[in-house]
Amino acid sequence: MELQEAIVKRRTIRDFSEQKINPDIINKALLAGLKAPSYNHLKQWYFILVSDREKRIALIHTEKMIESVTEELEESLKDFDNLSKQMYLDAIPKQKRMMLSAPELLVVVYKPKTQIADSTRIYDLNCLASVWCCIENILLSLAEDSVFGVTFIPQNTKAVKEVLNIPPELEVAAIIPFGYKANNATLIPQKEVRLEDRLFMNRWTKENPI
Repeated sequence: MELQEAIVKRRTIRDFSEQKINPDIINKALLAGLKAPSYNHLKQWYFILVSDREKRIALIHTEKMIESVTEELEESLKDFDNLSKQMYLDAIPKQKRMMLSAPELLVVVYKPKTQIADSTRIYDLNCLASVWCCIENILLSLAEDSVFGVTFIPQNTKAVKEVLNIPPELEVAAIIPFGYKANNATLIPQKEVRLEDRLFMNRWTKENPI
């Protein structure tokens, strides 16, 4: 598959089949992640594959997860555009289920230059930016083999680190449930964006960027 095909094919999936994934596919994807550009050239990224159900349950308990659409959720989304609202109404109630049911659960860890809580400049976030290059490489490689996932950003990373025994000097970038998509998997339409509306030459030319 060509790169452009993988880019177009890659989608966010939260509904997974029970089909097992060949370990070679996973290893290939992680190696692709390690080929990403790194802020310090040291590629200080680490991967934890969590198969133990008790560990997954413990991870779920680090977050507040609802399992159905509530009035409170709908009210919080009332000012969102229709596409964003559709995505959140589908996504939020599936968080717990996808963490438990995904054939694979990947936790991506990195060593930050500056702890997130202490960051005061964009420069301080270089390590965070580069680990997301790593994550995108992983997702594109998985998509090449028709394996898809979703990036879940934990709010309570301290608790996640305690569950998985991650050293305090490291940080959690994302938790990624992934697998083959279920036959009834929800596919939220992607927002169509015209390049002409986003590309500027030499200087900004719009009065309002929103």
